[in-house]
Amino acid sequence: MKIAVASGKGGTGKTSISASLLLARPNVLAIDLDVEEPNLNILLGGFEGHVMAVTMPIVRIEGRKCISCGKCSEACVYGAIAWLGGGIPVINESLCRGCGLCPRVCPPEAIYEVDHRVGEIRSGTCGGISFLEGRLQVGSVNTVRVIEETVKKAESFDETDWLMDCPPGTACPVAASLRHADMALLVTEPTPFGRSDLEGMLEMTADMRIPTALVINKTGMGEVLFDDLCRRFNVDTLASYPFSRSVAKSGALGESPFKTDAEWAKTTRYLWSEIERRFS
Repeated sequence: MKIAVASGKGGTGKTSISASLLLARPNVLAIDLDVEEPNLNILLGGFEGHVMAVTMPIVRIEGRKCISCGKCSEACVYGAIAWLGGGIPVINESLCRGCGLCPRVCPPEAIYEVDHRVGEIRSGTCGGISFLEGRLQVGSVNTVRVIEETVKKAESFDETDWLMDCPPGTACPVAASLRHADMALLVTEPTPFGRSDLEGMLEMTADMRIPTALVINKTGMGEVLFDDLCRRFNVDTLASYPFSRSVAKSGALGESPFKTDAEWAKTTRYLWSEIERRFS
């Protein structure tokens, strides 16, 4: 079973719960797809392994061959090639997606591709748990590319059970992660922001037809209820974690609350039993 742990907003405790689930079931492949800020490795106990680059093709224009026809700019659906009716077109590397169309439409074959590093994949173990992490190159915007390459690497492993710590939010990166999941576990908090962003996540998983369940973290910190959303989207809350200063302190020290808080660990084991009972 491939489980995606996601949240509509940052700060709900998504990674803390992901790490706890993995520590409770260390035979599950851990995959950190929060590539802009990967920190699952910290809570699992430190990374050991190797690093491989993630690249994608970026186009260049050979000026002495260019005839200033503008066909490349007309063909680029991403708006990555600017041409103002004369001279050599200008390429915006941040917008280029390496689709390979512009070299095909260039009459003098003045456009070519080069590999451009956009991130890396860390492959190895964390605290004895098989581990993969996607990490975006500083300054790069190609988040989805790094996520897709990390998932592709995971598929080469002989592992049937995954737990993916997904990016927060409801944009393309989380959609790219969720489409590889058998079920989504959405972590939220009882605050107005938590409820609003959870609703967006529930709309996404419903549109993607992914079986979904909730985990409510930091109960007691706010009084917002989710019963109407559960009925509307036909989802259940599998577990609730109370707000705890000791848990917050553990996270600040880079320690998983699974190791430091007996009640948190008990709730995590119960959460696993509910996941297996309802979705296996």
